[in-house]
Amino acid sequence: MNLCSKITSKFAWFRCFIPIMAAIFILALTHDGYCQSKDTINRMPIDSIKITKDTLRTDTSKVDTASKKNLETKLGIKISKDALPSVVTATAIDSAVLDMRKNIFYLYGNAQVNFDNLQLNSGKISYAQTSNMVTAEPIYDSVGTTKVKPTFKQGNETFTFDSMQYNFKSKRAIVRNPHTKYGEGFVFSDQVKRNPDQSIFGMRNLYTTCALDTPHFGIRARRIKVIPNRVIASGPAVLEIEGVPTPLYLPFGLFPITESQRSGFRIPAYTLEQQRGLGLTNGGYYFYLNDHADLMLLSNLYSKGSWSIDGTSNYKSIYHYSGTLSLHYAYNKTGEVYEPGASITKDFMLNWRHQADAKALPGTNFSASVQVGTSSYYSNTSYDVNQILNNQYSSNISYSKSWIGTPFNLSVAARHNQNTQNHLVSVSLPELSFSMSAQTPFKRKTVLGSAKWYEKITVGYSFRLLNQTTFYDSTFSFDKAGSQNFKNGMVHSIPLSASYNVLRFFNLSFNSSYNEYWLTEKHTRSYNDITNAIDTIANKGFFAARDFNTSANLSTRIYGLKMFKKGKLAGIRHVISPNIGVTYTPDFAAAPFSNYYRTRLDTSSRLTYLSPYENSIVGTPGLGQYGKFSSNINYGLGNNLQIKIRTKGASDSSATKNVTLIDAFNISGAYNAAADSFNWSPLRMDFRTSIANKLSISGSAGFDPYGIDYNTGRRLPQTLWDRHLGLVRFTNAQIALSSSFRSASNNGNADKPAVKTDEYNRLMQNNGYGDYVDFNIPWGISFSYSL
Repeated sequence: MNLCSKITSKFAWFRCFIPIMAAIFILALTHDGYCQSKDTINRMPIDSIKITKDTLRTDTSKVDTASKKNLETKLGIKISKDALPSVVTATAIDSAVLDMRKNIFYLYGNAQVNFDNLQLNSGKISYAQTSNMVTAEPIYDSVGTTKVKPTFKQGNETFTFDSMQYNFKSKRAIVRNPHTKYGEGFVFSDQVKRNPDQSIFGMRNLYTTCALDTPHFGIRARRIKVIPNRVIASGPAVLEIEGVPTPLYLPFGLFPITESQRSGFRIPAYTLEQQRGLGLTNGGYYFYLNDHADLMLLSNLYSKGSWSIDGTSNYKSIYHYSGTLSLHYAYNKTGEVYEPGASITKDFMLNWRHQADAKALPGTNFSASVQVGTSSYYSNTSYDVNQILNNQYSSNISYSKSWIGTPFNLSVAARHNQNTQNHLVSVSLPELSFSMSAQTPFKRKTVLGSAKWYEKITVGYSFRLLNQTTFYDSTFSFDKAGSQNFKNGMVHSIPLSASYNVLRFFNLSFNSSYNEYWLTEKHTRSYNDITNAIDTIANKGFFAARDFNTSANLSTRIYGLKMFKKGKLAGIRHVISPNIGVTYTPDFAAAPFSNYYRTRLDTSSRLTYLSPYENSIVGTPGLGQYGKFSSNINYGLGNNLQIKIRTKGASDSSATKNVTLIDAFNISGAYNAAADSFNWSPLRMDFRTSIANKLSISGSAGFDPYGIDYNTGRRLPQTLWDRHLGLVRFTNAQIALSSSFRSASNNGNADKPAVKTDEYNRLMQNNGYGDYVDFNIPWGISFSYSL
């Protein structure tokens, strides 16, 4: 005897279960079919206005009289006890009729009645002043079809119906065949009774989330009660699909209809993949934590053993901060252990976005943009091509603060960069910078007379700290994340500047910058004759190094002006701007700096200058200045040429306008007094102008003061002047032309809509916007040419 036979023999009544359920199902089906035929009769337009008036009796003891007393005080007259507490306004398009004998007011054609926060729209509305009863019903066409469905609106509640009676004093209503929306659901009822607190008692109802006039599915209950913005409660109910009841029976029903967010399940979708098999995807639960945060948990399950789980939380505090935090973990199993090419991968991805509101703490800001995960996460879990092809992950968490009213600024950041192709990860933790904007420390608080020379000296300060490590994500472990694997360093920078007016017409400026490096590591390299390789010796500790540079510049302007009394040309102005400057950078390999050392890197006896801090992540002290100092004399000459022409046809004979012939024509070069050869730098010329404000022309040319050996192509150390061959030789030149044209503005026709022609309609219907061109849109064309 098999297992099934043992069970059925022990529970003999189990055999009768199937015929019993079939009988119940048939009984429910036939009963619902009778209800449907009965509902069809009740929904006929001719019966939709037969409503018992006794259900709307007025309870005058509950009428609020506060508004009446206020109105009596304002008008200075007595108001009848039967008067309504608020004004009733009514409009109609067709006609308005007053029956004086019955004291009934009729409105026809898109009638509308407003009372307090209530708005009633219908084809026909009648108002009985004696009973304060308003009746609304639609207008039917010749075949008995409703032209426009009546609507009722009060506060956030809106519904359509067939007919309605509403008492202005008791604020009770009887409604036939209303169609009401509550939150994400809809309620279809044969008849409802509406109370003053907007609660509803419904008869023969269907609750559904289908938005169609004839829903595909729903839960049918004979009686329900609706408490607005809270819950829909029902008695015994049955699930109905396509108008047919199912055996799924509910003893009662509770359906929350709050407008706020709420927790709930998310139904999964299914998929079929060759590698992972049949799967259920994106199924889970949504947690409404509070008004400031939520949580969505989703999971994917596959028949071949793969699975994943995702958690995403959104949070926001108005005027403080907002952000999103998500964590994803995936276990991917491809094939079985005995199959070739089988593999198991474990991937994760962390994403965090956070932004503080600028108004929360003025001068302070905190933001985060984090994307950290395994290199194969998207390739194993995503179908988005942009995510799969993305080979860079980056993160940035930063905090900045500016002390209001002071020149100080602080910034602290943690950065992360990851390349998914070579699996290289770079982490900066932390990256700190502190700065002070330029200040005049020697300036007097109260200035009497002209400023002293030292009062014009400005001083700034900046500090930068960097702690960084680099590793491969496949070899990462927390055991290797110690401080010994980090490179770090600090640098202090102090810029100095001052500017003076000399002999009235000259401007003399000085600039200097001092840098102090604090480093924790230095390396020395040398060639090992025994192993025929370069040996590197690393020393840990605290090391300090420094560098600086200084410069001075003298400039002035020379104006040349020539005016003409006759002719179209009224004048010419030529501006010449000469300048000369000196820069000095010492030899940092020599004492007292000694930032470099001399070593041999090959089998030859040639010595090379190297810096022991060449691997510094905050910069190399005195970079490039080893074994020599630099002393450059810079010179330049700028030109600008303008003309003034008389305007033709102007009423004022003195009216003129300026035209620029040469925007800029500059010549610049330098002489290095510290160099042992090739002291003169190449001479450079730059030119820029425009023609009629439409065509822009720019060019540059280079000239070398030294000759060249045309056989070898090498520069000769003698200048052309020394060889009596001239001053310079031409080496290179560039020229560029550019222009742009734009259409006139169509502001005058901005308010005129475009004419919808047959051609327009054809293009919109067949091919969409791709073939349609609106020539009223401003256009622009630009071109450029370079040689």
